[in-house]
Amino acid sequence: YETPEQAVTSAKCLVAAGAEGVKAEGGQAILPQVEAIVAAGIPFLGHLGMLPQSVVEGGGYRIKGRDDEQRDALLVDSQALGQAGAFGIVLELVTPTVAAEITGLVGIPTIGIGSGDDCDGQILVTTDLLGTSPDFIPRHIRPEELLRDRMVGMIRGWKNGLAKRKP
Repeated sequence: YETPEQAVTSAKCLVAAGAEGVKAEGGQAILPQVEAIVAAGIPFLGHLGMLPQSVVEGGGYRIKGRDDEQRDALLVDSQALGQAGAFGIVLELVTPTVAAEITGLVGIPTIGIGSGDDCDGQILVTTDLLGTSPDFIPRHIRPEELLRDRMVGMIRGWKNGLAKRKP
């Protein structure tokens, strides 16, 4: 959202459609939007670390918090989100040490995605577990079987069967 007003308008639309709250990616850069959403009485969940909506700009699917600069930025952003009224923070691909530090610092629940066991809760992305992403298998999950390989095989089988019936 470019403005806090746009953020509130969009958040209200989501709530009107049945959402119980909204989530957005970012820290200090989106604080005016977060504060406006919270002031409008809409629960807000923050998202820090690897940000899927800007994965290219963020350097790809990389673990965040590996150096002091990243660690410090994550700590500042997490505290800012908590002070702005977020009810929790998703920490995606944050080093376990930094995720644990944030969890002990912020006073609101943290939900980890590949960020170690010290977050207050855990999320696992279904496509990661099933191994269906075409070019990416995250390090924090080792699927028993890559379903994408089976799916491709099934599609090829269907295609070959069709080609035999309709040359």
